[in-house]
Amino acid sequence: MKQISFSGLMTYIRCPEHYLFHYVLGVVKSPRKVFKHGFALHETLQYHFEQKKEDGNGLKLVEAQEFFVESFGNALEEYKQELEQARPFLTREYLSKERNIKVGDMIDTGLQGLETYFKRLNPYIEPDLVEASFAFAVRPNLELVGRIDMTDTKGVIHELKTTRVTPNTQDVRTDPQLAIYQVGYQSITGQASRGISKDFIVLSKNNSKIVRFRVVRPFIDKKTVLRNVATIMDAIQRNIFYCLHPADSWICSKEWCGYYKFHQELKRIGFPAFMAKYAGSPRKQTRRWRYKTRS
Repeated sequence: MKQISFSGLMTYIRCPEHYLFHYVLGVVKSPRKVFKHGFALHETLQYHFEQKKEDGNGLKLVEAQEFFVESFGNALEEYKQELEQARPFLTREYLSKERNIKVGDMIDTGLQGLETYFKRLNPYIEPDLVEASFAFAVRPNLELVGRIDMTDTKGVIHELKTTRVTPNTQDVRTDPQLAIYQVGYQSITGQASRGISKDFIVLSKNNSKIVRFRVVRPFIDKKTVLRNVATIMDAIQRNIFYCLHPADSWICSKEWCGYYKFHQELKRIGFPAFMAKYAGSPRKQTRRWRYKTRS
């Protein structure tokens, strides 16, 4: 049975060309300090939720903060290696932006964010499923696999995010990630979720806060979710990969997009020539191929 990962699916939803570069051609994902920061916070809270599920208490704030600092430090060591490997295809603007991000400030915001979470939200959450694996059939011979971050004992699905900008009002009913989580939750428990909550830790060194978007009675059209996933898989199999962001979008700028050079070359020479140049034969080559400089 063929499988598509949840992370791969969400990559295609965000940018089909990113899916092409990473999942088809095997180009490494762009290394970013902010990604490592988010990973360390996620790993810290995951460990806390696992402990809280076992003993009802979980980590103390100071323990969580110590865990975060150690996790972030380890992640930064990986970041240094990944940055050297990816450097040939990153723009000067991207590298300059990364150099200007101060690790000390990131540690401060992470510590403050954890303090805010433990004070404002942690007392009200009793975890049930933590990083629970799910798999469900999209159609015959096609399966979607992934993990749900966390659900509570009331049957509410929680998606926890960190951000530095206060998010605008969101309708979580239309969130594709949460829609898939609901189908995944049913595949694990045999029951529909009783609520969904998208929880943001808005990070700041001095004034972190919690912003939540919740739905008490979620509604999900499972057939629509399965049809949309199947349509994306059909597009992938037909080599349909187009970046649909506006030309002036910050997402596609030299500072933010780690695949900027690949986007531009794909537009310049066209898909057949691009694939002939980068897919190679056989497609799976050495790791050195992935980072070879291409001008």
